[in-house]
Parts: sequence; C-alpha cells; structure tokens
Amino acid sequence: MINGNLLVQNTRSAVEHLKCCRLCEHRCGNDRTQGHKGKCHALADVRVFRHRVEWGEEPELVPSHLFYTSGCDLRCKFCIAEQNAFNPQIGTLLTTEFLRTSIAWGRTQGAKNIQWVGGEPTIHLPGILEAMQQIDDLPDVVWKSDFYATPEALNLLEGVVKYYVADFKFGNNHCATQIAGVPRYVETVARNLRHVADRGILIIRHLLLPGHFECCYVPLVKWVAEHLPNVRFSLRDGYLPKWQARNHPMLNAVVSGKESKMARNFAIAEGLRLV
Repeated sequence: MINGNLLVQNTRSAVEHLKCCRLCEHRCGNDRTQGHKGKCHALADVRVFRHRVEWGEEPELVPSHLFYTSGCDLRCKFCIAEQNAFNPQIGTLLTTEFLRTSIAWGRTQGAKNIQWVGGEPTIHLPGILEAMQQIDDLPDVVWKSDFYATPEALNLLEGVVKYYVADFKFGNNHCATQIAGVPRYVETVARNLRHVADRGILIIRHLLLPGHFECCYVPLVKWVAEHLPNVRFSLRDGYLPKWQARNHPMLNAVVSGKESKMARNFAIAEGLRLV
C-alpha cells in the first residue's frame, strides 16, 4: 500500500526539478518550465505513446499494464521503440483522468500492477507522480528504467515503487558511449542499483547484444555476482536490429542460439538467480 502523504511530499519535491533538472546523470540544470531542453529534450509535459497489458514480463509481474512514455536520456542505436523513445512530444498527454481511465481498463484485462517504461520514465518523474497522487486505490507500481538516474530522483520513488526493473545494458563505458551516447555509464548504473537494492524488489534485466559477449556481458555478470548476488537476473536474448542498428555491422545481426546458451550457462556458473 502506497503512503499517500509520502506520494504528495515526493511529488512536491519532484516538481522542483522542472525548474533546475537533476533527474538524470546528465544533470543539465535546465528550467524545463521555460522551454529549455536538456539532453532528453523533455519539457514539463509527459506523453504516453502506448499503453497495454502485457504477459511477457518477469513471472512475478504479469499481467502488467505498461505505460510507454516518450523521450529518453539515452540514445541507444538499437532502440526497439525507435523514434518514439527520443521525441517527448509524441503521444497522449498524461493527465490524472487519462491515467484513471486507463487503470480501470487495465484492471478489466487482469492487470495487477502499472509499469512505467519508455523511452525513460525517470525524466518524467514530476508529471508521473502528479498524475498518480490523484488516483485512489493505486495498483502496485513497477519502475522500468535504464537507471541512468540520479540518487535525488531515485529517492523520490522510495515508498512509491514496489518493483524496480533495471535495464543494465553495457558492461563498459566505451560501448555505452559509442552505442548510447552517455559517459560514466557503468559507475552510474552500479551506484543506482546498490541505491535501490534494499528499497524495493529489484530485477536486473539484460538484453544480449550481438558481438558484445566479452566486452559487455561478462563484466556485467561478474559485477552483479559480486555486488548483488541475491537479485533476480532476467536474461533476454530476443534482440532485433531496430532503429539505427541497421547501419552498424556488429549490431545489425541477431543473437544466435549458441550465444544465448553460452550466456545462460555463464550466468549460472557465476551463481546468478536467473529468472
């Protein structure tokens, strides 16, 4: 059960970020209420480009009602959401009434939680919290994020979010910079994973990338095994060369069955709790 007073308090604090944004690790400090755009290009409004009940999430989450917000702080060349992920002006304006109506519909479909995804929802934290604080009997909240957030932003989710689903994408900073356009990726995500590990139920998700087994997957698995060995690890092998991946030889491929099996065996050998 979400503490309503805490949600109101966190919302007030989150709204202050719209005037000097420090929600993601870019820490632009822009006044989004005055039309000043940072790396994510988001302003004050939140838009949802799709929402639907899905059954392909981790077992403890399904059926889950996913709300896809447009706009992102990363620029992954293989993003499956393509242009929707990077243009925060795409989609339906998020309002309390839209959210209330959507949640009611999701319940008729059997959804047992609402899940904020993207793009990246953390850049829209003020608007999402504002919309949720007006909803009576809010379902469990799942926060699916790239975890390139700041501790200040994550603190505003404490007591509100039950499940954190973290997309841990890269195992080194070079690949993160080349593919997603962000610096200090590994240390930022590692810090944030430790930050929330005891503040909710954490699931670390990793999408296998073709040609990135040794450089990304191996060090990533080893880090999780050393620092968060009891966290559930969701290995995804359904990579598709979407968006700009078609222009990059290594990314313009699929993950083979052999690679997938090797990845699973390696995670098991390292003692991870595979979903």
